[in-house]
Amino acid sequence: MRFRVGLILLVFIFVAGLLYPIFATGLWASPAEFRYDLKPGETVTGEVTVKNIGDDEVKVTVEKKRLLMDSIHLVYSDKGIANWITIDGNTTFNLKPGESRKIRFTVKAPSRINYSDAMGALVIRGLPVTQRAAGGMQVTQGVELVIPIRVGLPGPIIESLKLLDHKVPSVLLSFIPGEFVYELRNDGTVQANMTGMIEIKGLTRHSLPIDGVVYPEDNYTLVERWTPGWADIGLYKVDTRIEYGRFQKAKSIETTDTLVVIPVWLIILIIVGAVIWILRRKGVEPPIRVKIEKRK
Repeated sequence: MRFRVGLILLVFIFVAGLLYPIFATGLWASPAEFRYDLKPGETVTGEVTVKNIGDDEVKVTVEKKRLLMDSIHLVYSDKGIANWITIDGNTTFNLKPGESRKIRFTVKAPSRINYSDAMGALVIRGLPVTQRAAGGMQVTQGVELVIPIRVGLPGPIIESLKLLDHKVPSVLLSFIPGEFVYELRNDGTVQANMTGMIEIKGLTRHSLPIDGVVYPEDNYTLVERWTPGWADIGLYKVDTRIEYGRFQKAKSIETTDTLVVIPVWLIILIIVGAVIWILRRKGVEPPIRVKIEKRK
């Protein structure tokens, strides 16, 4: 699966973990991630150091968010775990070049737990205090850092991933990509780790791998693309199987669809044949005629 830039950034952050800082042009933060296992009503505190590593003074804003991720979106929400996080002190301040500040926060789990995995974040944004002029226009270039806060909770383990809707192209032309879209929702209490395959079977056979993670109460848009080649033609069967689970992929979602692939070369042949047939019906002679005579 080809993740969008935002999702790739999060994967990088998860791999980096607590050992490495993260940075963007002009702004640096450490640690890069927080992971907590909390009991109902339990409270933990954390601290992030933000530093201006650029040459200009930066206005910094800090927000607490819940992360919603899928294969094409990275969006923020003010619900769920965002309400468990409290940022101490000012959430807006200026940093001069080389200056740093510590951001302290608190995470308090609710007394009644209704799901076991939660993904929040501190979203740190920086804008230059002095805007630069280029060609008579004001240019503002900001940066954004995402510090994930992953919380594990001792709630009931319920694995439930539902397919809300899906769309498969009914007709595709060769060399023109088509999108296979699956709208999913996690109605369980734990994260759903997905793997699977889209099997496209007809005159030829193709496989598109599936992977992703859906957190509780999140909607997830899974998008895969396939481009038919010159040898693909006719009716194809599309079998999709999505396996999911928190640890083991014990449950699955399956769909079956059909699509027709029309090769471009066939369309060209039909058009050329139709033109020739029309010209002959009208008695139009070709501009060049070749006549072969036998020698006596």
